[in-house]
Amino acid sequence: MARRFLIPVSFLMLIAFALTSRAVAQDVPPEIENAKNSAIGTINSDAVYVRSGAGDNYYPTMKVNTGTQVTVVGVKFDWLKCLPPEGSFCYVAKVYVDKAAGDTGTINKDDVNVRAGSSLNAMKTTVQGKLTQGQSVKILGEQDEYYNIAPPADAFVYVKKDFVNFVKAQPQVAGGAGTGGADKPADAKPGDLTPPSLAATTQEATPGAQPPTVAAAAPSTQPSSAEVQFDKLEADFSAASAKPIEQQPVAEMLGGYQKLIADPQLPESMRRIADFRAQPLKARADVREQFVALQKAQDEAKKRQQALKSEQEEIAQQIKKTDVVVYSAVGTLRTSSLQAGKGMLYRLTDPQNGRTVCYIRSEDGKVAGLMEKFVGVKGQVTTDAGLSLKVIAPSDIVEVDPNQLYRQIAAQIVPPSLIPQAQQASARDK
Repeated sequence: MARRFLIPVSFLMLIAFALTSRAVAQDVPPEIENAKNSAIGTINSDAVYVRSGAGDNYYPTMKVNTGTQVTVVGVKFDWLKCLPPEGSFCYVAKVYVDKAAGDTGTINKDDVNVRAGSSLNAMKTTVQGKLTQGQSVKILGEQDEYYNIAPPADAFVYVKKDFVNFVKAQPQVAGGAGTGGADKPADAKPGDLTPPSLAATTQEATPGAQPPTVAAAAPSTQPSSAEVQFDKLEADFSAASAKPIEQQPVAEMLGGYQKLIADPQLPESMRRIADFRAQPLKARADVREQFVALQKAQDEAKKRQQALKSEQEEIAQQIKKTDVVVYSAVGTLRTSSLQAGKGMLYRLTDPQNGRTVCYIRSEDGKVAGLMEKFVGVKGQVTTDAGLSLKVIAPSDIVEVDPNQLYRQIAAQIVPPSLIPQAQQASARDK
């Protein structure tokens, strides 16, 4: 018989993710040549995306607001090639870094990819450059199987030129990116410093003149509503993932990502993330549904058990209320002047007239403590020939309520005054 091998679904998903990751892991932006000189500019709008490549389809690495300074080192069409602003970082695989004491590390292999880090999403697909064996890196943190490092010299980011006002030109920054700023301008005329590729967007700065500006972008160049919704969904996804499965709004998040995937305004890089999120959310929705159904069944079973317990307690109370305790005899316990035989004799009498109903013979001190009380006596009833009356050697004797006679109390021997009249008449008729 042929063997059947069962492959876990999670393993298949892992393989699919690995294949997908390999397919998208090598996004390398087209090379944009650095200009001869660089330029300082400031961001003229709030919530402007800094992207990992020169195009809307490259994922954003961060957002910057009005007044943020950027150093522009190149330009192509509508995109400015910039040094990574403060707060930028890159990813490098941990396996290729020998971590030293503190926050430093050394690359242990040639041609190690440096990927654009993002504070807005989990993408790690855009390759910004290469590192060589022996090169040092500054480690800022870690995420999954990657270290977050300070951007190296050949790492650049991109901003739409409509969102930048140019302030001044300056010599190209030595060493390129990764310094988080620019060198001071050299002693030369600003016109001489303006690189040809930036000539269309920079002007000569003259003493006392206002810095040249580029008109602010039209609303259509602002982040689209799809991108804003994507950012909100990513924040919701991160917050929901920290909660128990039954508290996660899985259906709402899945619907939101599916709607974004179908939105033509969403950049391709974000569409990939949305599609990646949708796959585990579908599985999570099934798990959540099963968990909620199981929890509901458990709650219902618990409620049934509680109802059954309450019913049993109620029945026990009813039984307790209606339970009849049967005694050998009842009556008022009194002393006896007649003492014959072994053991102390007591009289069990009619509470109305004091006549003896039967005798109690006992050495138990408890009996003496019940004198003049209406008691119920359990034990074997015998007839003493010398006394011509019945005698009980009590196995138990307790105080009882005479009002409960024929309700919760019954006895073989009952004082005549406590026998109902109907029963007395019936006895006389016999």
